Amino acid sequence: MTSTPDSPSQTPPSSTKRSIARATIGIGAFHMVRLLIGFATQPLIANNLGLLKQADIYAVATDIVSSLWLFFEKTINGAILPIFQRSLKQDGESAAWKFASATLFITLLATIIVAPIAWFTMPTIVDLYSQKASIDQRELTVQIARLGLSGLGFLTISSLTYVYLNAYKRFAAAALGDALWKLGILISAVWALVSHAPIHEVLPILTYGFILGSVLKLAPHLWALRSHLRNISFKIDWSDPRLKQAALLAIPLFLGVVTSEGRDVFRNWIADSPLITNVEGSRAALKFSRTITSALIQVFPYALSIGIFPYLADLAINKDKEGFTETIVGALRACLFVFAPITAILIVMQVPILRAVWEGGRFTTKDTLVLAAPFTAYSLGLIGLACENVLNQSFYAQTKAWMPTVIGLGTTALFIIAATLGVNWGWGLAAIAGAESLSKTVKCLTMWGMLRPSLSKLKTGENMLFLGKIIVASLVAALLSRLLVGVITPAEGVARFKLKMLMAVGIAGMVGMISYGALSVLMRVEEMSFVNKLRRR
Repeated sequence: MTSTPDSPSQTPPSSTKRSIARATIGIGAFHMVRLLIGFATQPLIANNLGLLKQADIYAVATDIVSSLWLFFEKTINGAILPIFQRSLKQDGESAAWKFASATLFITLLATIIVAPIAWFTMPTIVDLYSQKASIDQRELTVQIARLGLSGLGFLTISSLTYVYLNAYKRFAAAALGDALWKLGILISAVWALVSHAPIHEVLPILTYGFILGSVLKLAPHLWALRSHLRNISFKIDWSDPRLKQAALLAIPLFLGVVTSEGRDVFRNWIADSPLITNVEGSRAALKFSRTITSALIQVFPYALSIGIFPYLADLAINKDKEGFTETIVGALRACLFVFAPITAILIVMQVPILRAVWEGGRFTTKDTLVLAAPFTAYSLGLIGLACENVLNQSFYAQTKAWMPTVIGLGTTALFIIAATLGVNWGWGLAAIAGAESLSKTVKCLTMWGMLRPSLSKLKTGENMLFLGKIIVASLVAALLSRLLVGVITPAEGVARFKLKMLMAVGIAGMVGMISYGALSVLMRVEEMSFVNKLRRR
């Protein structure tokens, strides 16, 4: 067997936790940049479009293109990464890249087929997302979505190059592309603002930014892989058993994407219900209300799940049950440790946070208050969303891709039922957000129950004590944050209100998190001790 200097090697058990932490920090740093760019971009989009029908058009059009891309992204990651990584270790780089080349050309072929079909069927696709939207609104959505399809090819190939970089544990280069994608959209949003573009011109400007971001996302991947691209083979060996194995893994993953994206289509469709009458751009309102929580998931849990996956795959290959258990439990504890206080603080400071982030331009105080209830409901699901990423990876690492898919089917049905009942009972957008949080939490609990038999003995008493400590510390942190923000919130109508509100929210949140950290140290929470050791390194 041969290996390359860049190829993944077996990590000694004693250093696995540090390796995962370093990988998570590296990925998280770029995703923090992405988060900051996103925080700058989304309010600019909101300020340009408000919660008018144009906001709905942009939200739906970009969701359609993103959903098409995610069919590739979510299928490729789980189906190709473990096989490519194993091939690097066992067969050497040249043989591994024969498999990689085949997946590259198959992905290109699939994109060439999917994009024209989507273009021609776009009116039907838009209708699937719509209820109360007018004919004119639907036609404009079709135009914007068709324009956005120009970036699909760059996105699908970037999903594949992302996998290759992760196999080489080049996490930072992979994550940089995501940050640059958001930068492209930010550039267009700034241009629309400084040029004082009329609202009907803002939509194409933002869409061109989406396309630019798609190109920028791929660029750093190709640069980081430049020394390996010479191994690309222009022949596909259809008899390669690795292709068959990838196809078998891809089937449940693809069905899982059908489920998750079908859920997203339903979410947009029901958000456009005639029963939701308090806002014109109801689909955009729902999207804006989950922007903050989604961005937070993209920083730590997403980075952790990417960083942990190669190590979980190695542990599964080596049949190291103890190491696998320790890694999974440690990752789940990390998610709980980070997101328990964040959840509590977001809920108690919902209105100040939303006003600080969103209010301005065409986005009014009334629009901000529309977001409050669904924002709270999404915040309640933060821990479930965080743990879902890690639990999914634990099954994929063991090549048990069917399990999350089957569980996802059941929880998607739960989401549809709960959201439909809630909207019909008059709970509006909060019902949709609450149903999603409920379904994600149930999915995590179910996945944990299914994963438990494959783990070694757990330290139940120790973990329950840990849970009790972080609950107490989180409640104290939330109380302090709420009291402080009530004191330092600026008065209505003062100069630079938005900046002062941002400062008030930032200071109150920081005080809450510092108090949480201090209490964790006093209560000797293991995760806080590990953070201190890592910081000193």
